[in-house]
Amino acid sequence: MRIIFFVFMLILFLSSCNSEPQPIEYGKDNCEFCKMTIIDKKFGAELINSKGKTLKFDAIECMMSYYKINADFNPEKYLVVDYEKNLGLIDGEQAFFLQGGNVRSPMGGNIAAFSTREAAERFHQELQGDILLWNKVAQFNF
Repeated sequence: MRIIFFVFMLILFLSSCNSEPQPIEYGKDNCEFCKMTIIDKKFGAELINSKGKTLKFDAIECMMSYYKINADFNPEKYLVVDYEKNLGLIDGEQAFFLQGGNVRSPMGGNIAAFSTREAAERFHQELQGDILLWNKVAQFNF
């Protein structure tokens, strides 16, 4: 009986350390930083720490603002919504970003994420702004 209990507790412990993205429930989930309801399906972000805790944000600028004042959260993953694919979360550190121009993100940082440079360049024709990589986005003070 002890072995069964131990195995059950081990499985429970390991499943609670899941560091997989959690789907954003638009219209239901609230942003961890600004507390607004996450509405716009072209924007959003998540931080996931090594313990599997996931925090959801309505915009990249909220995620970065939260991280800068809560550095002890120790993110393992920075995920952002792919503007082109809507709802799809991608690795923020590998993403390409458009900032400024006609991009209108929920909190006014006006930044959109894309999974490929080609996608960012296609949308750049319409939205204008600057094409950036993660290292520049991480330096912004939104």
